[in-house]
Amino acid sequence: MKELTTRTGTIVKCSKTAIEFFKNAQSVDFFSELEIPKEFQDIAVEFYDLIMENDHPTALLGCRGDYDIAVQINETTGTMTEWHWFK
Repeated sequence: MKELTTRTGTIVKCSKTAIEFFKNAQSVDFFSELEIPKEFQDIAVEFYDLIMENDHPTALLGCRGDYDIAVQINETTGTMTEWHWFK
């Protein structure tokens, strides 16, 4: 499972099917979970990495075909704010 800590201390963990958000390193239960967005379920395979992009946690979503999707996430709410294709 991939993991990163944001500038505000939120812990973001990535499994193949979901991104989980924890208030801090001591948190046992996640406060939000982002599954593969419905609009990508027909082409998406799995989440495979977490990065920081423009100071926001971003999940990399592997897809069928030549391009993958970067899903930028609001670390406070655990929701997708925007996305873009990349190769």
